[in-house]
This record gives sequence, structure tokens and C-alpha cells, in this order.
Amino acid sequence: MGFKEDIQRLSAQIRERKDHVANEEMVRQVLVMPFLKVLGFDVFNPLEVRPEYTADFGKKKGEKVDYAVFKEGTPVVFIEVKSLSEDLVNHDAQLARYFNTTPQVRFAILTNGVEYKFFTDLNSPNIMDSAPFLTVDVTNLTDADIEVLGSFRKDLFETDTLVKYAEELIYTSNINAKLKELFKNPPDEFIRYLIKDFSDMRITSNVIDRFRPIVKKSISLALLEIVSQGLFQEETAADLSGSDHIGTVPDPTLDSNKQAEAGRTIVTTGEELESLDIVKRILEKYGRDISELNAKDTTIYYGIFLKSVTRWLIRLNLDSTNRHLTTRLPIEQAQKLAKNFRVEAASKGIGESRIYIGSHKDLAKLEELVLACYDNIVSTKS
Repeated sequence: MGFKEDIQRLSAQIRERKDHVANEEMVRQVLVMPFLKVLGFDVFNPLEVRPEYTADFGKKKGEKVDYAVFKEGTPVVFIEVKSLSEDLVNHDAQLARYFNTTPQVRFAILTNGVEYKFFTDLNSPNIMDSAPFLTVDVTNLTDADIEVLGSFRKDLFETDTLVKYAEELIYTSNINAKLKELFKNPPDEFIRYLIKDFSDMRITSNVIDRFRPIVKKSISLALLEIVSQGLFQEETAADLSGSDHIGTVPDPTLDSNKQAEAGRTIVTTGEELESLDIVKRILEKYGRDISELNAKDTTIYYGIFLKSVTRWLIRLNLDSTNRHLTTRLPIEQAQKLAKNFRVEAASKGIGESRIYIGSHKDLAKLEELVLACYDNIVSTKS
């Protein structure tokens, strides 16, 4: 079972149990510890998780944070737990005191077992930001939430990378909010900017008022056209495929239903699932470790990856008439490993080589190519 299934199962369990959690200690035992387990941390191993961790600050000696999460002997996350009935906003200052005492800790979590607020120190080093960069309700998880939480798994936890990711989440959320407001209520300056190049008329306030509904309608039409053609998703995939990000930066303000409405519905087909099985059989046959091999379906491709979505081996497109798979192998190498198939350079930013296939079952004829894709990822840090 993968992380998504594990966290969704935990979400269902917390929905069932939360009404029976009477106090803070029960929150820790029943809600928070299972959450840490899903992230891959051994809550009974003091080398990974230590309850009642001491953090001294100023005149307040001997204060203890509820949990300190460790990575390679160093505390990396502080977690402060409150009862379900408490307002988490009232406890930001307390958590900040803990955070500020330990320079190597870059993340702090304030939670009541249902709501989780994630903090870091983007504004000033070693000083916890006043606002969280992420707030998650584990009883109502979206696909975007799950993707972000997956970045905090023990096996993926890299402090510097996560700090950059947190910064992107904040920027993405803020820009998203600005764009929504801009498109919903375009200001006069924006309307003036849009119409100044195609009209010689003097742009007065009356002209702006006349064009305002036209601009709103044009914005709606433009957004619908972009989404319907899949241009935004394709460009985003191209921009991020070669980056060192943990994954695509989701919009934390959209839930999965709204995302589905905004674009094409993602339907994972039997052929795609069978493709993953074929790849697994090939790798297992030649002694490769497939324990962390997984797949993610998108509107553009079905990606097979190792451990995280940026460590992808193969991207399959089985929905078009020109069925193909994209790899990170140089085109010269791909041509040698797929001699009986048409091979060409992939679109810039999507991958390195594209191999055209007649059916997903052709993957079974490309054993050497599949092995090379796997070995390439294993030997490369990404």
C-alpha cells in the first residue's frame, strides 16, 4: 500500500475516532502518533521521535515540546499538541519559543490531531514565522494536501529542499489569491493596460466602465480555452520535469473536486495499470528493487517513478493515436535499446527521448530500455 492509501485510511480512522478523544493525552496517542507512523517515523524509537523534549529559552527554563522528530541524530521538527477543543491560534507564541531555541530545527507543527499547522523560518533565520505556510485538516484531505504531506515522509525528508518547497507554497498561494481577485474584480489599471494597444480612444473612467464586463468575459473565455486545451498542465509539467523540486507545487487553496472541474478528469485505465505491472515484472526479473516503485496519473501522461515523482523512469501516453513513452535516456542510447521502434527526441523539458509503441504490451519487448531507465534514476540524485 502506498502513502496516499495509508494517509487516506488514517483520515477515515480519525473521522471515526475524534469524537471519542477526550483530552490532550488521547490526542497524542490516538491521533498524532498514527500520523507520524504514516510519515514513516518509528514513534517508539527515541532516535526518531522523542516525547517531552526539553528546549530552554531565556528565562523559561525546562520547557518541553510534546514531540521532537529526529533525522540522523538531529532534531528537525518540533510538534506541539493541544486538545481538540482548543483554538490553535492561541498557542503560536508558545511553539515559537521552542522553535527559536534550536537553530537546526527549521519546521514546527501545531496540531490538535485534526488540524495541522506547519511553520518554518522564511522571514528571519531561526525565528518562527507568525503565519503557517501550510494548514491541513486530516479529516478532509485533498490530493494537493496529500502531495505536500508526502514530502515530509521520513525517506524523503531533506530540510533545505523542504524549506524551498515551503517558500514556493506560500508564493503559489499568495499569487493564486491575487490572480483570483484580479480576474474577479479587474482594477482600472489592469483594464487600461489591456485595451490601450488596440484602441486610439482616450481611456476615460467611462470607457473603463464600458470595457469592464467585456474584460471579465474575455478573462473567463481565455481561462476556459487554456484549461480545455491542457496547455497550462503541459507547460507546468515541462517546467518542473527537470527541476529539483520534490514534486509539482499544488494549489493548496483548491480541493480535488475543484481541480477536476478545472481540467480534464483523470481516469486511470486498465492498460496503464497493466503497464506498471509489466515494468515491475521486468525489473524484478533482473533483480531490481521495486519496493518503492509507483505511478501517478495526470492529464498529460501516466508516470512511473521510484520513491518520488521527480525520480520518474517512464512517462506513458496511451490515450492518443500515437502511443508512446518518454524517457530520460539520451536519444542515442534509446535508439540502441529500442531498435525495432521509432525513436525521436522528446519535446524540450518533457524528457530526452520518445519511443513510439503500438500497444502498452510492447513494454515487454523493451526490457533493456526499462532496465536502463531504472538504473539511470538509481545512479542519479534528483
